[in-house]
Amino acid sequence: MMLIPELLVCPISLDIMSDPVTLSTTARTYDRPNIHRWLAAGHRTCPVTMQPLPKSESMRALLVPNLTLKHLIDRWLLTGRTLSISDLALPTLKDNLLAGTDDTTVMEETLRIVMSLSPPGFCALLLCLLLRHSTHDDDDRAPAHALLVELALDCLLASPSAHELAAALHTGIASSFAVLLRRGSLRVKTGLCRVIHNAADGMAKQQQLGSMFLGRSEQVMGALAALVQDGGAASDAALKAMSSLCSSDQAIRETAVAAGAVDALLSYISYAGHCRKWPPCSALLSRALETLEQVLVSVDSGRQAMYARYGSTAVLVKMVFRVPFDQGSGSDHAIGSLLVACRESAAVRVDAINAGLLTQLLLLLQSQRASPRAKANALALLKLLRTIWARH
Repeated sequence: MMLIPELLVCPISLDIMSDPVTLSTTARTYDRPNIHRWLAAGHRTCPVTMQPLPKSESMRALLVPNLTLKHLIDRWLLTGRTLSISDLALPTLKDNLLAGTDDTTVMEETLRIVMSLSPPGFCALLLCLLLRHSTHDDDDRAPAHALLVELALDCLLASPSAHELAAALHTGIASSFAVLLRRGSLRVKTGLCRVIHNAADGMAKQQQLGSMFLGRSEQVMGALAALVQDGGAASDAALKAMSSLCSSDQAIRETAVAAGAVDALLSYISYAGHCRKWPPCSALLSRALETLEQVLVSVDSGRQAMYARYGSTAVLVKMVFRVPFDQGSGSDHAIGSLLVACRESAAVRVDAINAGLLTQLLLLLQSQRASPRAKANALALLKLLRTIWARH
């Protein structure tokens, strides 16, 4: 005997629903007779979330028929309960997304089912829907469209395949993607950054980051750099996205530099270095320092961008030895960046001395927590700076 799929079960009765309706305020679906009894008994909360329901709204306004789910239940019963709900639902769900209907209720029902099933093969459709509904800012139904965009993002973040997600993020959508990263709501900006990070991180683990063509778009990289630099609520998510993209692909790093990544990373590092939440933010600071080092080591124009920014050397010097000090603080990467820059630029060597680098290096060499790599690079820096040190 096949169990009833959880998607079709009413949370109140734990039995299959015959007339599914969705609470408009919490998006939870129940069988109509069960939720009617709950509300008639005087309860003014959602049975699952216990979120209070508006007292002013009538029962008819609160309960929205879930026609998509009703259709799936009827089809499942007609098949003799032999098919899995995924096999049964996929054609209907794809048809709904492809239809591009203006009925936001149907689209919302469809997206909630997609989110609960996380089926493969939906990333491209979800991205198209996201981009289509994100252009309705001035529409009378803007809140409904915004909800669809957020649901589509949630579905993409639940995608089981990084490869499929990366393939959907092709260069053809770069312009629209960049516009959303710059003008979307905070939730949309953060969600898009997380989508990029998930795809890039997954492809990097499979050593296929070169297929992340979206990372080669200067528009997208510029939008990410702007988010990283402004220090707002989406900056951490943007940093993760940029870091994942730059981790192992030279072409993407070159695009990042052209889009202003060096300035953005130095701004982020400078701000995070003064963050009162230290050390909880040290993992992200370390990530920013690692990404900067990768860019400086591999891209000539990246180093030129660093030299052109006033105070950049002093920012990195402050990161060499911080209190409290630990190997996860990014010190290794700060020293690595300084070593590359000091080898190439006499001006950077003088700036580093004036910013107190010698003291920082000596403190690090005395620390038992410093990594072998950090100590080796610290010694190399001391030898490089010895001539200037003697003059001072």
